[in-house]
Amino acid sequence: MAQDHGMIEPFEPGQVRSRGGERLVSFGTSSYGYDIRCSNEFKIFTNINSAIVDPKNFDANSFVDFRGDVCIIPPNSFALARTVEYFRIPRNVLTICLGKCVTGDTRVLDADSGMYRPIAEWRSARRTAALGQGGMRKARVSAFAAHGIKPVWRLTTQSGLSLTATANHPLLTPKGWVALSGLAIGDALAAAVSAPFFGMEPLTAPERLGRFVRAQIAAGAITAIPDAVFRAPRRDVARFFTAVMDADRASGLRGAPAVLDDLRHLATRLGYRCRTVTEGRDARLITRGEVQAVLANGTDGTHVRESTQWDRVTAIEPAGEAPVYDIEVPEVHNFLANGLVVHNSTYARCGIIVNVTPFEPEWEGHVTLEFSNTSPLPAKIYANEGVAQVIFFEADEPCETSYKDRGGKYQGQKGVTLPKT
Repeated sequence: MAQDHGMIEPFEPGQVRSRGGERLVSFGTSSYGYDIRCSNEFKIFTNINSAIVDPKNFDANSFVDFRGDVCIIPPNSFALARTVEYFRIPRNVLTICLGKCVTGDTRVLDADSGMYRPIAEWRSARRTAALGQGGMRKARVSAFAAHGIKPVWRLTTQSGLSLTATANHPLLTPKGWVALSGLAIGDALAAAVSAPFFGMEPLTAPERLGRFVRAQIAAGAITAIPDAVFRAPRRDVARFFTAVMDADRASGLRGAPAVLDDLRHLATRLGYRCRTVTEGRDARLITRGEVQAVLANGTDGTHVRESTQWDRVTAIEPAGEAPVYDIEVPEVHNFLANGLVVHNSTYARCGIIVNVTPFEPEWEGHVTLEFSNTSPLPAKIYANEGVAQVIFFEADEPCETSYKDRGGKYQGQKGVTLPKT
C-alpha cells in the first residue's frame, strides 16, 4: 500500500540498523508499522522571555532554531522537529504513533529485595529480572519514565498470563521481537519458567503462614500474598509455597486471580511450572505433575535448565486508555513484565517521550515531532535515525469526511510547523 499510494516518501522497505558499519537507532518497515526518522531541523524550547505557552497564541520566540546531526535537549525541556518522510494518507487509513510502554499495574521483579511491585512504583529499584546470554539474570535498571495516558490492549496467553500494553510494545517470539499489534491468536511468546531471585529477610514460621494464607484464600478474604514472602530467602519461600498448595496439588488451588498471580510468580522463582485457568470471577492455579512430586518431597524448588518456555496467545482485546510506563535496562534491553519477556524503545528507555498526533485520512505532509526530555540530564536526539513507530489501521470503507475535505490547517505542511488556530 505504501508503494502503490506514494504513502511514505522516501520509503524504506526493511529495517535499517546500521550505516557504514555504524549502528543506528533503527528505522524503516517493521512487522505491522513503520519506524520514522527525524530530520536535522530542530526548534529547541527556551524560556528566556518568561513567556506563557499558549496554544491559541504561540510565541515563536520561545524557540531557538538549530540544524545539525545531533540535537541536545536541556533537562526537563522539549524540542520540535519534523520527519524525514513525507506522508500521504489514503482515505480509508488512520495512523497513530505510540510509545512502547506497559500499564502501571504491570508487575516487575525487584531482583535485589525480592519485591514484586507494579511498574508505576518502580522508581527506587536498582535491578530487575531480564533475559540475557545463559538465561535469566539480574539486570541494572538505569531509568524510569512515565509516558502519560495512551490507548492500550490486553493480551492473554494459554497458561493464563496477561499483559496490558501499547500496540507497538515488542514481545519475544521464536522469530524475534514482534509488536503486540503484529501478534495473532496462536502465536508463541517467551514466558519465564525460572527467575531464581530472592530476598534476604527470613520468614517467621513460613509453613504456619502458608496454612493461614491458604485458609484465607479459601474464604475469599485475601487478594494478595503478604509482602514479607517476596522479601524472603529461597528456602522460606519454598516452605511457604508448599504449605499453601499442600491440600490442592492434584486439583489446583482456587481463589481470586490477583492472589493466584502472586503465587504463580513465586512458583516461577522456584522453577515450578504452573498454569492459571479462569473460572468465572475466580481462577485456579494448577501445578504440573513433576511439581506435585517436588512439593511432596519438601524441597526448596527445582533447578530447571530453561529460563523460558513458549506460551501461546489466546486473546488480544482493546483495553481503553491508561497511564503507561517504561524502565531502561541497558545491555540486555528487556525485562520480565507479568511473567512475559518484553522489550522497550530506545528513546523511551532514556526518558525521552516522542509525542505525535494521529495522521487523519487524506492528510499529507511532514510530521511535526515533539521530543520531551523527562530526565534531569541533557538528552541527545540523532537526526536521520529512527525516533518512533507509526501504526496503520485500514478501514473496511473510506471515511465520509476526510482531513482534506475539511481543509485542515496542517494540510501539506513542510518543515517544523508551530501550533495554529
